[in-house]
Amino acid sequence: MTHEEIIQGLYDNTLVGNAPEVRDLVNEGLADGLDPEKMLYDGLIPSLEEVGARFERGDFFVPEMLIAARAMQGALDILRPLLAETGAKQVGNFPISLRCWRNNIPFS
Repeated sequence: MTHEEIIQGLYDNTLVGNAPEVRDLVNEGLADGLDPEKMLYDGLIPSLEEVGARFERGDFFVPEMLIAARAMQGALDILRPLLAETGAKQVGNFPISLRCWRNNIPFS
């Protein structure tokens, strides 16, 4: 698989929340020498930006957002230590807790 195919796969699979495939693609990219920052900035972040845009349009709802976020979290669990080793600056650190008050069921 080429680097561009891995990046596209990260984008597509994060978008639909396929966490196992996202983790596999991250590991494949790392094994193939793909830069962790490239995977983050060219695949994962744009995918979550699209999730946000679809939410704003009403095409996605909270469950789809959570599923995509969990898929990205799996990738970040692998990438975070590698990014720290490279000296990449942390842009922000903010926990996101989404709660569904309908039926009083908390999701976080």
